[in-house]
Amino acid sequence: MTQDSLDDLDRAILRQLEEDGRRAFREIARTLGTSEATVRARVKRMQDLEILRIVAFADPERLGNQQLALVMLTVDPHRHNDVVSALTALPQVSYVSTLLGRADICAEVGSANNVELWEFLNTQVNTIEGVRSVETMAVLHVHKLRYGS
Repeated sequence: MTQDSLDDLDRAILRQLEEDGRRAFREIARTLGTSEATVRARVKRMQDLEILRIVAFADPERLGNQQLALVMLTVDPHRHNDVVSALTALPQVSYVSTLLGRADICAEVGSANNVELWEFLNTQVNTIEGVRSVETMAVLHVHKLRYGS
């Protein structure tokens, strides 16, 4: 099953959960005019197929003592998957995506401050085999954080 094989009810359930991942299945069912059992089964199916994962997003500004940065990497094409694997294994990295454009990979990195970020980039990121160049941008304010349509 892929995103293309989701039906209107699946997409409506996803929208409800994107607004509030803790919303009760009973409430979702009532809103969408279906049964709670149907919502529960659809959510379980999408989770089993790894289409849906319910997680919590913490606002880094409100957490305090957290500096976010976007790290744009250019990598050797034949080492792309190795670099992705190395980045996803690092606990400071919360997000990794493949890009089409000037950079090949984007990673979101959390650190306590710029000194810690500098140390992380030099000892962890720049030492990954296949990394050609790294451009880092500090995230000053997150205006919207949402995954999906």
